[in-house]
Amino acid sequence: MSSTNDNTHRSRRRFLAASAATASAALAGCFAGDETDSNKQTQTPTQTGNQSNANAGLPTGINPQKYAKHFDKRVNIVKQGADKTGKRAIDDVLEQVIDSNTLIYFPPGRYKLNTNHRHVGLQDLGIIGNNAVLTHGTVKAIDGFDVTNGEYHGPAQHFKIGVPDNPHKGKFVFGGFIADWRGKNEGMQILNHHTDGTSVVENIRQEGIHSLGCQGPFRIDAHGANAKAIVRGVDLRFGGKSYQFTINTRKERSGGGTETGRSWATSGITTHPEAKGHLRVQQSLCGGWPDNGFYLAGGPQQTVEIVNCVAANSHPSNIRISGTDCRIKGCTVVTDSNFDKKEFYFEQRPLRPDGGTCTVSNTQIKQLLPTGWSVTVQHAMEKATLKNVSVEIHKQPQLALVVDNAVNRCTVNGFAVQTKGWQGTKTSLFRGWPDVAKNISVNGRSIA
Repeated sequence: MSSTNDNTHRSRRRFLAASAATASAALAGCFAGDETDSNKQTQTPTQTGNQSNANAGLPTGINPQKYAKHFDKRVNIVKQGADKTGKRAIDDVLEQVIDSNTLIYFPPGRYKLNTNHRHVGLQDLGIIGNNAVLTHGTVKAIDGFDVTNGEYHGPAQHFKIGVPDNPHKGKFVFGGFIADWRGKNEGMQILNHHTDGTSVVENIRQEGIHSLGCQGPFRIDAHGANAKAIVRGVDLRFGGKSYQFTINTRKERSGGGTETGRSWATSGITTHPEAKGHLRVQQSLCGGWPDNGFYLAGGPQQTVEIVNCVAANSHPSNIRISGTDCRIKGCTVVTDSNFDKKEFYFEQRPLRPDGGTCTVSNTQIKQLLPTGWSVTVQHAMEKATLKNVSVEIHKQPQLALVVDNAVNRCTVNGFAVQTKGWQGTKTSLFRGWPDVAKNISVNGRSIA
């Protein structure tokens, strides 16, 4: 890979520096509560190039006592013989202890995985660490989502707990980990999870760029109608490379304006198209993924919430959502780098409500480098509501709000656009128009 491409991918690490002030508001109350919004202030992470400063305020530990009472069996994986130095793979030990009604605890240390761990038919499981670092063995060749040569073998995935046809039952807890991908040819799907029960995924941080062109870190599927899943305190700001910049030999159908195809499924956090439950993602960071950042377009019966999150520089959308009674609240989206102007990351829409019903409130968009429409209300939306949304578009003309003609009903009450370096107008900023339009302004001048 050329130094130019290396530099463009490293540039995504700077995105929080451009949004430190806005991220402070978006991340207020990080890690303070459970499923309720918090008004408490927390330290805001900033991208300074210093790893400790960059990750300040983002805990990656879980006290095992927090969840111990919920499980019949509690296992310290080191006491079972797992190596915590990262020199020897722990797969054999891990397979022996994963079981129903079990909480598996990873003490501080470095843990190496050389294959995936797929478990279906279990009930009540916890896999947690206290600042435990997950690594994987060397990868010399990978095709699609499978490693074909190297110390690591099999699907490029650490954990798969439940499948759509047989989701996990009962409780599931996962978190307290650091995924260390700072080396060459590194990056796995951390967790692929489908549940009919109640799941918590929390306090997980990515270090380094996901550079194998396979599936992104998380698929969280609240599959059953009564299923609930919450994701909180997950930091995926460093993003991933499109497979064309990796050793991955996958071949994708052309699309998205590229001749060689898109890096499908290399997303930050995804759900499942047949999900029916309730998924909430809060106080999390996601930046620089080639197939959407927060890609939470689930089934029509699913309810998705994205609360107090920061997203940046993902193609083709930073926050993409669909379902029933969905909401995006208190979020910040920044676009300040498109990495490869010719072929990849050429479109980075901040918000894309895809279908169903959704409310976007108290959310701000800062397009320092505009490469996609700020808010796109897609044709399948039955009802879209925008309240107190602010948009900054710098340097060049760009649409701020697009409402497809097929949208059943769109209500806007509070939509403020600022254009920096160019003179925006209603015609240049809006395509389509809401059914109800109130408190809409351009550069401080009311247009509705």
